[in-house]
Amino acid sequence: MAKTASRRQRRGADTTTTTSRRLQVGTVSGLIIMVIAFLAQFVLGIDVLYQDEPAATSMWTTSTAAATPSAAASLPAPTIVAMAPGEALVPISGGYDGGWFQLYFTVPLNTTDESLFTGSPLEDALVAALDGARFTIDAAVFEMNSQPVTDALIRAHERGVRVRMVTDGEYGLERPDATFDQIELAGIALQSDQARSGLMHNKFFVIDQVYVWTGSTNVTHNGFYNNNNNSMLLRSSRLAANFTLEFEELFGGSFGVTSPNTVPNPDLTIDGTRVETLFEAEGDVPARLLELINNARTVRFLAFTFTRDDLTQAMVNRFQAGELDVMGVVETSQRRFWTQRACASLPIRRDGNPDILHHKVLIIDDSIVVMGSLNFSGNAADSNDENTLIIHNTAIARAYLEEFARRWNESQLIPDSEYTC
Repeated sequence: MAKTASRRQRRGADTTTTTSRRLQVGTVSGLIIMVIAFLAQFVLGIDVLYQDEPAATSMWTTSTAAATPSAAASLPAPTIVAMAPGEALVPISGGYDGGWFQLYFTVPLNTTDESLFTGSPLEDALVAALDGARFTIDAAVFEMNSQPVTDALIRAHERGVRVRMVTDGEYGLERPDATFDQIELAGIALQSDQARSGLMHNKFFVIDQVYVWTGSTNVTHNGFYNNNNNSMLLRSSRLAANFTLEFEELFGGSFGVTSPNTVPNPDLTIDGTRVETLFEAEGDVPARLLELINNARTVRFLAFTFTRDDLTQAMVNRFQAGELDVMGVVETSQRRFWTQRACASLPIRRDGNPDILHHKVLIIDDSIVVMGSLNFSGNAADSNDENTLIIHNTAIARAYLEEFARRWNESQLIPDSEYTC
């Protein structure tokens, strides 16, 4: 969404379709292996069945279509190879491949010229994932006008993939340039949250009950090409089960606080990495974030908006006591929310993107990343439908710290005239 549009926001059983990996059991040792796998998968929460499983090439390989010069010229030079045992990242266009995940950051073009809206690594990766779907696609998207993604969803439907979608009643269905009319004409099942005080603010896809795409990126031209955003494509049947159940609740008409707070695998391990899954408004993400902040040594944040007084006060108190090293970049259009942090002399800056800094990211102790669709606001936690992942992985955190450094380096000091203490 454009900067002017962003200001309109009013309220801030494990299954798989993969058959390439099977346990061959015909001996006592085979039975032992099955018992160990069962205990790890369902008792300890370790996603062993998919840790090393190769995915179909069409699903897991980023589109090789060449990016336009304008989209690719300013891609940051990747620097990460490995940070710790079991935490290796391989540079790819627009981000990094970690084996069980791909991580992407946008490189804004800041243009209204639609002829330049091509070649985004994020858009290409999502299209490639959708084109690789064989059985099911469940998508919960706040808004959508990306024609490549729309076309990919329709292609999937036409080749027999079951495609279902949920969107926001106002910002999704009623957006003038939305492509949901094409979705409906194609016969794809589409639901909305109708008119209500909260937002269906998710931006996630579940593919074949194994892959999850999530992050801050709206499926729009601005989301892919003009705003600062991040997204991940993650491979885990247990993580997919979390998002599938959330989708079923939304598709069945349970939105906001009416949605059950049921997460099959709230705290799981994927290839040695701990991943926590939280949903709002039925959950309590702020309580978990407050716990992390109160135990942190360092916090870096990139925030479209940050209006939670409890989280802010925790940062201020610990910063002023000399217990917390904190720095942040906030979206310029949200300047009315700067005062409390600025008056406490927290090192925060306004972003340098003439469009939108749309991240919703916390990086804690250089080893934990909070990411997803949830803004750090009361409405996001109390009214909206949102998703948050808390990922405990040093290499992933380092990649987000690089993005933080890029945004900090182009940010600006907040003038004293912007706030009154």
